[in-house]
Amino acid sequence: MSSVLTRLGAELKQGVLFIGWKGAAFCVALGVADYIASLGYDYLNHGPYRMFLRSPIDQALPVVPLFVVPYVSLQPFIYASLVIFLLFRARVFQSAVLSMIATFLVSYVFFAFLQTYVDRPVLSGDDVFTKMVRSVYAGDHPFNDFPSLHVSTSTIIAIHWWRFSRRFTWPLILWAALIAMSTVMVRQHYVADIAGGLILAFATSRFFLSLLDPQPRDVGRVPSAPSAAQLPSSGA
Repeated sequence: MSSVLTRLGAELKQGVLFIGWKGAAFCVALGVADYIASLGYDYLNHGPYRMFLRSPIDQALPVVPLFVVPYVSLQPFIYASLVIFLLFRARVFQSAVLSMIATFLVSYVFFAFLQTYVDRPVLSGDDVFTKMVRSVYAGDHPFNDFPSLHVSTSTIIAIHWWRFSRRFTWPLILWAALIAMSTVMVRQHYVADIAGGLILAFATSRFFLSLLDPQPRDVGRVPSAPSAAQLPSSGA
């Protein structure tokens, strides 16, 4: 038990509670800026559209209402992840939020000048998952599709979980992959939208992680070459 508490204390020292008031204020400001940036989505979510990116692959894919579960889990997934990043890895939190802000702004350029549209099916089932999909459709216009913000934001969080720790985060990364898949399986996006979201997520995350957390502790380090003293001596 004492070892667990010691480890927890060491982890918390990398979080917002131990980075000083200026660092904490910066984290708060980033959180507010991220929220404000997210508000542009609804403002731009309208026609007319200039691109229709449906491909033969999209036409062949069925609608699978069960995928609405990972689809609607995006916001809880983001918020819970950001809270953990904030408490235990302030720099990872800062990088993740800056990546999302940059992703919002780049996406809004596409939404404003190269608006896209998704042709949604008419769903007639009465099961709970089909009803959830219809609820998603009712609350979101069929625009603002390329690049997919569902894909880009969930991928940003997955990348930062990988930076946070590689030991216990595989389930979270797999869940982020399900969120990305769900965008086409509930016909909220097309395959091209997924590609755009992935490119944007990896580009912004790589930039801000290299800027804010270039040498993470115990993650991705290349072992140093052994010194002469560490090499085994040959027997006589």
